[in-house]
Amino acid sequence: MDKELLTVDEVADILRTTPNTIYRWLRAGKFPGVKIGKEWRIKREALEERLNDSIHHPEQSYIEKLNIQGDHVMVLTSSQSEVLDIEVEFFKKGLNKGQRLFKGCWWQNQDEVRKELTLRGIHVEDLERQDKLVIADLADAFRKKGIQGPVEIWQSEAYKSLSMGYKVTWGSGSPDLLCCGDFNKLQEFENSLAKSIEKIPIVGICPYVLNLDAQDSFNSLVHLMNQHKGVLFYGSKISAFLRKDMV
Repeated sequence: MDKELLTVDEVADILRTTPNTIYRWLRAGKFPGVKIGKEWRIKREALEERLNDSIHHPEQSYIEKLNIQGDHVMVLTSSQSEVLDIEVEFFKKGLNKGQRLFKGCWWQNQDEVRKELTLRGIHVEDLERQDKLVIADLADAFRKKGIQGPVEIWQSEAYKSLSMGYKVTWGSGSPDLLCCGDFNKLQEFENSLAKSIEKIPIVGICPYVLNLDAQDSFNSLVHLMNQHKGVLFYGSKISAFLRKDMV
């Protein structure tokens, strides 16, 4: 029986993810590990058991519950890092299904998104060169044209995907409660986007960071749920996916 202890960097290389992700899993108890002094170590045997269990008893991802012909789902996370985690999972599934990807940035920097997606195993440079991935600045589009600006970008990229022979566009935006200046404009944007997605084959997610310390943020997020077909509560230990007719 192999008793070799692996470092966090070694496990990250094996799983094609980042060391920060492994640290987060370890701290949350999602991954078997032991702490020796200040450093984490993972038994190779435990890693192999976890990988085998994932192969033979895979958990159904929330992505498998999406309508792959078209959907618009709100995602609530507790941190900006989790936004990237869910987007990577979402984009990898879209690539596996042979679809074109769209990433809309509000508070995120486009170059930083490229870097983080690449670190998490998505070959951004190759995909952008082949026009299989578009990373757009929605905040800039809003500044120039109001709520119609980012909606038009979603629409134009979806129609471009269709013209290129793709059946569906897999897209993620990452708004926050202040991205449109005030909450009423944000609601108007989400409502307009929802109506557009009804007419165009898009599987779209809108990840928000849930900040319960901010005044009125909870009530605002509840209002936004009505602009989506479902809500995913995405956490480090457990996730729950609810359809609109369930909430």
